[in-house]
Amino acid sequence: MLKEFDKEKIEEQSKLNYLNSLENYLKTQNDYTKISAPSSVGIDEQNILSGVSNIIGLSVERRNLEYSTKEGSILFDELDRRIETEKSVLLEAIEVTKQTIGVQLNAINRKIANIESELLDLPADQQEYLKIQRKLDLSSEAYNIYQAKRGEAAIVKAANVSDITVIDEAKDIGNAPIGPKKSLNYMMALMIGFFTPMFLIFVIYLLDSTVHGSDEIVKMSKIPILGLIGKYRYKNNLVAYEKPKSAVAESFRAIRSSLQFIFKNNPSNNRANTLMVTSSVSGEGKTFTSINIATVYAISGKRTILLGLDLRKPKIFDDFDITNEKGIVNYLIGDSLLEEIITNTHIENLDIIPSGPIPPNPSELLMGDKLKEMVSLLKEQYDIIILDTPPLGLVTDALELTQYADATIFMVRLDYTKKGMLQLVNAKHRSGELKNVSFVLNFYKHKSNHNYGYGYGYGYGYGYGYGYGTYGNAYHEKDDQSVFGRIKNFVKRL
Repeated sequence: MLKEFDKEKIEEQSKLNYLNSLENYLKTQNDYTKISAPSSVGIDEQNILSGVSNIIGLSVERRNLEYSTKEGSILFDELDRRIETEKSVLLEAIEVTKQTIGVQLNAINRKIANIESELLDLPADQQEYLKIQRKLDLSSEAYNIYQAKRGEAAIVKAANVSDITVIDEAKDIGNAPIGPKKSLNYMMALMIGFFTPMFLIFVIYLLDSTVHGSDEIVKMSKIPILGLIGKYRYKNNLVAYEKPKSAVAESFRAIRSSLQFIFKNNPSNNRANTLMVTSSVSGEGKTFTSINIATVYAISGKRTILLGLDLRKPKIFDDFDITNEKGIVNYLIGDSLLEEIITNTHIENLDIIPSGPIPPNPSELLMGDKLKEMVSLLKEQYDIIILDTPPLGLVTDALELTQYADATIFMVRLDYTKKGMLQLVNAKHRSGELKNVSFVLNFYKHKSNHNYGYGYGYGYGYGYGYGYGTYGNAYHEKDDQSVFGRIKNFVKRL
């Protein structure tokens, strides 16, 4: 316990000694930049800490001013006045703190005296030993404390006094900044903004392998374009019958007129003409075209029959509300007679023979003599025979049927059919496998800048042959469209 009081006494005494030295230094010296920090001896009085820091800062400022300002300047007077003010405040704070420390020292001395009076009962040798031991411990503790405070004082002093000296203030001489180079950045942004879309368009153009217009077909093939069919949304495929004044119905009538020029060269024109409709792949409008061409022939008074020869994927029976239980397959395998598979439709002069159940060997059935016999019998009963065949680009069934066709229509759906399929048709045409073949463009969209003057029947093929406006309305039905539909169509035309 006595050792702790002695330690407290040393600490308080060191604070008092520091304050006395600081007071004497302030009163006798003029250079205040070398004042050690009060915290080095454990003084945490805020007034003393801030006062010492302010005086040191002002003294450093005055010393720096001596290098650039003439002696006697009013700037020195101002700094000296501020230093004296800070010094006066600091001296008052030192005096108050000394009194406080003196009170604490008196209290510690009384506690030490009380404890020493209790030690008087001990033997003299032991008392002397304890005194020596106390002095030794106090000296060791004081040395350690002073060493630690010395290091702390050096750190605080280095932090308070800056070693940075401004030689000359930065000046603006009017030169432009080195970077960034705005003109170069703008040029690069312009080049990137221009060439990036061009590059993307070029890549899309290279990767695009579909047919987009009749001008592309003319460049790639010598096969003529028979007609054009516009895009038309309807609930079923019977557009030519249920919407006879529509643009699409008019395009099928134009194709019918164009076919007459081909059938005139048919050596067997005293018998029924046979028209085969095929395409490269599914989804290009082959069945749609077959049904509507058969319809326009039937409406014109021709006895017409539509044969569903796509034995792998039969379709044509749905639009006529008939079943596919019996059809061509039943006749080819000898299960039904020809009269049993012919179905009359609600369209006058139009009969239909569906495909029938899907067989396991469609190609072999189409190669047999039964199909040739059936076509011969039908030519004696009808004026026009329409063959709805499978896609030419997927299976070979369509090639087996070309021997029965007086004319062949190859469907090309714009923005869908691949350009490579046209090369296939060209090869089949050159080798003689496809005779009297013509292209019909489906999903056609009118453009004023190209697609002109190719093939028969163009004037009516896409349904605008009679002109726009007043004259066009006299021949074509107006579709009942909502306001939203009209706005959508107007935006598309833009």
